Amino acid sequence: MWLDECPSFWDEGRVRPLVTESGKVVLMCDSCSAVWPTLADFKEMEHVEPDEPDWAVTAGVHVRPGTFRWASAQDVEVAGMSGLNWRP
Repeated sequence: MWLDECPSFWDEGRVRPLVTESGKVVLMCDSCSAVWPTLADFKEMEHVEPDEPDWAVTAGVHVRPGTFRWASAQDVEVAGMSGLNWRP
């Protein structure tokens, strides 16, 4: 599932929800890897670009390769994001 096209002018990826190792649902472009820690950050176009070695998004939240997964509809619901216009 995906929410919107990446708002970054240099990319055409899709913004998808993912579940981090800590259990937090964040939004991430499936192409450029920009991450929005919250829906409010996405609306304000305030993204982070996690990088090696810690891949930090916010304190205690990272997107280190192999430690996250794309979110399911249930994950999105639990995170309070189910009312958005998700595309299959």
